[in-house]
Amino acid sequence: MIRIVWIVLAAAIAWSVWWFVGSTALERQLRSGIEEMRAAGWEIALDDLSVRGFPNRFDTTFDTIRATDPDRNVTWEAPFFQILALSYRPNRIIAILPDTQRIEGDFGTVDVATDRARGSVLFRPNTALTLDHSEFVIEELDLAGPEGRYTMEELLFATRLPVGSDDGSVQNVGLTIRNLDLSGGLEETPGPARIDYATLNADISLDAPLDRHAFSEPPRITGMELTTFRIDWGEVRLTAEGSVEIGADGRPEGVIDVELENWEAALDRAAALGLVEQDDVAGIRQAAGLLSGFGGGGETMALPLTFRDGQMTFGPVPLGPAPRLPPS
Repeated sequence: MIRIVWIVLAAAIAWSVWWFVGSTALERQLRSGIEEMRAAGWEIALDDLSVRGFPNRFDTTFDTIRATDPDRNVTWEAPFFQILALSYRPNRIIAILPDTQRIEGDFGTVDVATDRARGSVLFRPNTALTLDHSEFVIEELDLAGPEGRYTMEELLFATRLPVGSDDGSVQNVGLTIRNLDLSGGLEETPGPARIDYATLNADISLDAPLDRHAFSEPPRITGMELTTFRIDWGEVRLTAEGSVEIGADGRPEGVIDVELENWEAALDRAAALGLVEQDDVAGIRQAAGLLSGFGGGGETMALPLTFRDGQMTFGPVPLGPAPRLPPS
């Protein structure tokens, strides 16, 4: 009996030492990561960083955090941010965001409110902590900013390493949005002011894996294989699929096949959103009517969106310079 007591006591002491060593190492790595981000130009301020959860968890809390990305001039602040992990599986973490946050930038100030915002991330058990997969869920999102107020019932975002991409240079990305209400930001819109459903699935190629070095040396996107893109907005439906490669200059090359159902209603809503000037609507409607003839006619338009030599065309119509990602 005494022997059993000593064994249990020794195991408890060993586990306590392991938790103390692990929590201390975790806090040291987090503080080192923050310093790396600061060295890369980020401005990060927080009241406190603590690791608790003895004996089976490493629960990290950042209190009153404010972080600024200098390249995009975007600042995020929150009353707290938590990272939770099991002490015996520290490479799988759960991130919890508060119910209220604030984002500031050239676009102004946006106040963010949610009923639930959390995610989980699994890193490969290597020194670089390569991202294996991740899942994020936001429920009852409310955004209030200079352009009005928008709400969303649910947002799901996930990444994973596709089969054959063990080096982490390709990430499969999925995004789903349900019931995006635009009425708070629109004075008037033809048709419903709610996007019922939107989804995207794509394989994103990178010039470096997503790992702990990504904050100081962000990887560059080198290509995209778009397998699913769909937006349902009342009677309007937009779908697309295709692939593009991104050159060192940030210019895309490739073709995305686009199909738009009820394109006239889509044009009216684009004008209501300010994406199209009212003075241009008549001319665009006439041109789109001709384009729909190339793409099958009627209310459905199916045409390729082509990126070539730095230019962009939709069917036979030139659209001008293609968008450009930051070059390497």
